[in-house]
Formats: sequence, structure tokens, C-alpha cells
Amino acid sequence: MVDIAILGSALGSIKTATDIAKLIKDSGTSLEQAEVKLQIAQLISSLADIKMELADVQTLLIDKDQKISELQIELKTKQSVTWSKPYYFTETDGEKDGPFCQQCYDNEQKLIRLQGGGTKSWNCLSCKGSYRDSNYVSPRPINFV
Repeated sequence: MVDIAILGSALGSIKTATDIAKLIKDSGTSLEQAEVKLQIAQLISSLADIKMELADVQTLLIDKDQKISELQIELKTKQSVTWSKPYYFTETDGEKDGPFCQQCYDNEQKLIRLQGGGTKSWNCLSCKGSYRDSNYVSPRPINFV
């Protein structure tokens, strides 16, 4: 939500500028030249204030849009993550990607791709966790002579 104080201030400045413009219009020739210049200077000042306040509003709106975009991406990612014991996968349009580390995702919501998998044994290079699934094949023992 845009900061209400900034909008209120901008609207107040617009009202002031409008009032000054009406005063100048209605004054006609009755005001001396110095008074007209003073009123015009006040009008210009009010318009400059409005411009700065609206620039602040624009910055706030850009920041909010960026945050909304980040949250939409985060939500989409969370919706695509599936648990398949002992690790996570992402699924988009029926295509699985992964596996990803359970510890890293559960603790920090980070999708860290696991390495290895040749014997269905996986390692996380971030947290140093090891995972084996039901298809784990133990490496052949080394026979010493």
C-alpha cells in the first residue's frame, strides 16, 4: 500500500497550487506586479513540491511491484516443489527436476541440487549431507591381497 502521508501531502500541495492559480486568475489587474510575481513563485514552489512527492510515490510503487514479482516467483517455486523421500524435486508441466537437498530446503528454503547419484547415493555440496534412496547399490568391497 502506498504511504498515505505521502499521498495526503501531494494532494495538499495540489490544492495549494490550485488555490494560488485561482487567486492569480481572479486578481486581474488589481494586484501590483510584485504581488503577482510572489504568487507565481509560490505556485512554482507548490508545483515543485508536488513533483517531488509524486516521485516518492512512484518509487514506492516500483518497490511494491518488485516485491510482488519476487513473492509471485517464490510462490510458484513453492508450488512446484514435491517431496519424494529422501529428497525434493521440482515439477513443471509434468517434468521432474532434481533431486534437491532436504536439509537445505527445510532449513533455508534453498533448492540445492544434489551431486552424485551413480549408485543412488547423493551428496549436498552446501550442507555436506548424504542421501540414499531405495535403489541404493553398495559399492563393491575392495579385496586386499
